[in-house]
Amino acid sequence: MFSISDFKVEIDTTDISAMVTSMNLYESIHGNIKGTIHVEDKLNFFDMFFRGLAMTQVTIGYTYFGEYLEIDMYADGVTDQVITKTGKSYNVTLSSLLNLNAAVTRICNSYSGTSNDILGNLWKETHGQKQLLILDTETSSRGKYVVPNISADECMKNVVNSAYDKYGTGMFLYQRLTDRGATRFTSINTMVNNPFAPGHPAERSPFTIRNEEITMDTALGIHGTIGTASEFTLKDYNKDFISKLSAGMWGQKITEISLDESTNTVFNKKEVTDIEITKFSLSKNLYNTEVSLFAPESSVTEEIIMNMKYRLFNTNMQVGGVVAIPNIGCGMTVKVDQGGNTVSATKTDGTYLVANINHMYIMDDGLMNYSQNIGLVRE
Repeated sequence: MFSISDFKVEIDTTDISAMVTSMNLYESIHGNIKGTIHVEDKLNFFDMFFRGLAMTQVTIGYTYFGEYLEIDMYADGVTDQVITKTGKSYNVTLSSLLNLNAAVTRICNSYSGTSNDILGNLWKETHGQKQLLILDTETSSRGKYVVPNISADECMKNVVNSAYDKYGTGMFLYQRLTDRGATRFTSINTMVNNPFAPGHPAERSPFTIRNEEITMDTALGIHGTIGTASEFTLKDYNKDFISKLSAGMWGQKITEISLDESTNTVFNKKEVTDIEITKFSLSKNLYNTEVSLFAPESSVTEEIIMNMKYRLFNTNMQVGGVVAIPNIGCGMTVKVDQGGNTVSATKTDGTYLVANINHMYIMDDGLMNYSQNIGLVRE
């Protein structure tokens, strides 16, 4: 475990890093960065800067192995506050800057083109030009999306869940810490072909997360210990196989039957209440000669895409207490070597996709030590 330097935590431009005794930042291919900071407050900073319903911006920055990283987030509430005669201690929950806009912005518009085109236009309408969206993969899914006044968050999820690349693999929309707040839209195929390989381009090879005692590298200097870990836990291996098989995750013949659209079936209510729910489907006239992004013929494709995403998590491994790896992020692949000898060698070694990383920072004797817990998955 190594320490970071130049550590700062600014709330409304006031640096409170001296009060922060621990911090967690969590990234995942399922969404935006979130986190928590633990504050030992001896100055009543809580009453001065946390102003009720207002969301306060928090800027976090530090240097690790010569590279400076900075990210902006929101303080999304305070939990577990304990008050003593000498002050307060509490946790500040951190939320991505993107969460607020996506939740409160309503979209009432129509878009056409590929899923990348549609998501890019939705992104600009929701977040403007300042928040960066990186389109890692060219999408083959295309059509027209008529958005009937729903939240931007729900709207984007609809696009992501139906999107696929030329190989027919599904897409994920996510943030990672090393991108400093940028958001990526990436297919499974692109992820599994993106090995994390630090170092000089001519000397790069896929990085291996390994047991801290398997080689002599740990005794040869600082860089030899980066990426070592002492705890490998196989959380799931082919769990719930029967239910996965019945759901068609490994292939299933699908017959789609189109029902008569002119039929209107009315079911009598068992109870009479004052509450009535009326639902309307969008008129096909809205699309003219274009095809809806969610046309009925695409429903089978969407089911195949979702099953592919589920299969990606068939093997789930947690690696704890990793000596923090600079610039690693979710959506990259790494190799795993859990033991290395004839007794501990296992078929669960090999290449995995980084699904999530919990970045952990703990103050010890005036230094903020940095480690990682890494979640790895593969089919």
